[in-house]
Amino acid sequence: MEITDQARDLLNQILEEESGTLRLFFAGFGCGEPDIGMTIGEPEADDELHYINSIPVAIDQRIAHLTEPLTIEGKQTMEGPKFQILGLPEKNCDD
Repeated sequence: MEITDQARDLLNQILEEESGTLRLFFAGFGCGEPDIGMTIGEPEADDELHYINSIPVAIDQRIAHLTEPLTIEGKQTMEGPKFQILGLPEKNCDD
């Protein structure tokens, strides 16, 4: 997994104000594929802890195999920082 430099800078600002790590977690199934959720929070007992571009990242073991090709991008908007996960598997909702 990668975290862009812009996303890293925004995440560092958030992590200075809130305790915890960036956490990627299993958020149920959508169209037969696992959904990945992203939040700032404390790691769960079965999470894997990584440092990616100097950001502490806790990854739910149930979705760890899906995170390798992902890139987290971030940008500052008028509403505040916005983040996007790129590289998620395409979902086929036609079934």
